[in-house]
Amino acid sequence: MKLAGGPFEILEILGEGSFGTVCVARVTGDPLRRKVALKILKSPYTRNQKILNRTRDEARLLSRINHPNVVRVERLMDVGGRPVIVMEHVQGVSLDQLLLRFKDGLPASIAIEVMRHTCLALHVAFNEATGDDGRALRVIHRDIKPSNILLSIHGEAKVVDFGIAKGDFEGREAETQSVVMGSRPYMAPERLDGISDSPSVDVYSSGMSLFELLTGRTMSLSINPVTHDQAMNRQLAYLQVPGMPAEALEQLRSVIRRMCSYDREQRPSAFDAAHALEAVVYAIDPVQRLTLEDFAKSTVLPIYESRPKITPDDAAAYSASDDEFLREVTGQLTGTSNSKPGLAMSWRPYVFLGGAAAVVLALFVAVLIRELKNGISEAEASGDPTKIEAPAAADGKIEVKFLLFPDDAEITIDGAKRRGSGLGRLLPGKSTFEVVFGDGTQVRCPVTANPGTAVRYVGDTKISVDDAPAAACEPMAPAEHPSPPPG
Repeated sequence: MKLAGGPFEILEILGEGSFGTVCVARVTGDPLRRKVALKILKSPYTRNQKILNRTRDEARLLSRINHPNVVRVERLMDVGGRPVIVMEHVQGVSLDQLLLRFKDGLPASIAIEVMRHTCLALHVAFNEATGDDGRALRVIHRDIKPSNILLSIHGEAKVVDFGIAKGDFEGREAETQSVVMGSRPYMAPERLDGISDSPSVDVYSSGMSLFELLTGRTMSLSINPVTHDQAMNRQLAYLQVPGMPAEALEQLRSVIRRMCSYDREQRPSAFDAAHALEAVVYAIDPVQRLTLEDFAKSTVLPIYESRPKITPDDAAAYSASDDEFLREVTGQLTGTSNSKPGLAMSWRPYVFLGGAAAVVLALFVAVLIRELKNGISEAEASGDPTKIEAPAAADGKIEVKFLLFPDDAEITIDGAKRRGSGLGRLLPGKSTFEVVFGDGTQVRCPVTANPGTAVRYVGDTKISVDDAPAAACEPMAPAEHPSPPPG
């Protein structure tokens, strides 16, 4: 199935959540054959005004933030009433994906530098991005966490997923929500108290993310003001950085302590936090201090190149609705006449973007997990009980993503067999699937299937469901499995 038409040719499905699909597409007619990422809302939700408004607002916000550490939106199209966001294509991996490989934390210089760049991006988003009237947009991300930060194969940190961001700009469509949106434990305490959001909530989330990147563990803090900082001090005492002198190490602990302070008035600004992190990173012994570029070349690039690739044909093989959906969208992308003038962002000339090809990178597999877990709107991200779930198929089954499974692993899902990563179909609720690995190991794994569920293989016959802690699968005797191990 060749999905080509109009300005785009769809090449790869990066991710599919309950509400939308993210694809890699090539710009047709471009002599540089550049690629973009398309974030496309599914048909059932084009009638949900809340989701439509927030999707359009996300595109408007991102189109106004010009910073190398923020994923860039090139255009918002309207295709038959369906929003299609055209974004830069970031080749890279998310920080939570890297933590699967570095269970005790990333190299300290990498963790600190990534969060330094993240803080600079947050500073620009709040203070320097402006609307048509010249006023600052005051963008607050509200969901900073490792899965929403990518590290590209060129060593660039990219903040993604502004789906629940708050901003002040003319033409905003989504109303301010009373529900609490974000992800625990990265959420600042005042957000649970209904206090108006401020830039300090992103500083808090950045500090929590930095601790996790340095240690491989999530800092567990109380929402009680008396015990919050006490618990933080106990956990910071165990933070160690190879090659960092004791004095600098205490400075690093102090930076995190202030960023994650219960009292938001005690937290530094994003800019001041970035400046403080810059000071401590250079205290690391040069032998232990890696650059983002070197780390990207040695570590990020191999991980990215070994990612499971889902082509349009793969998607269609597991769901007839995918085939119909992708054909429907691609068939309508036959020109720019469908774009409503009030919604379309300025389209950069191909020649200019070609000259900036080093900047044009692509949304990658982390978006897959991000879309599965967070969806396109704040309804999923907040756990709002009024959220709309994706409709089940006629047989009642829903699609589940199986990620990072070896190519020689045979997976039996409700009687159907497949090999390696891809899509599977399960009835909603508690279920099991079986895996036979290439070495003959046979296991049975429990899973609770919900719309958008992602099951990741993390090694040692363990799985993680929707980024939950890894759980071991149950060993099976060879006789229990109906077919011999794959060879």
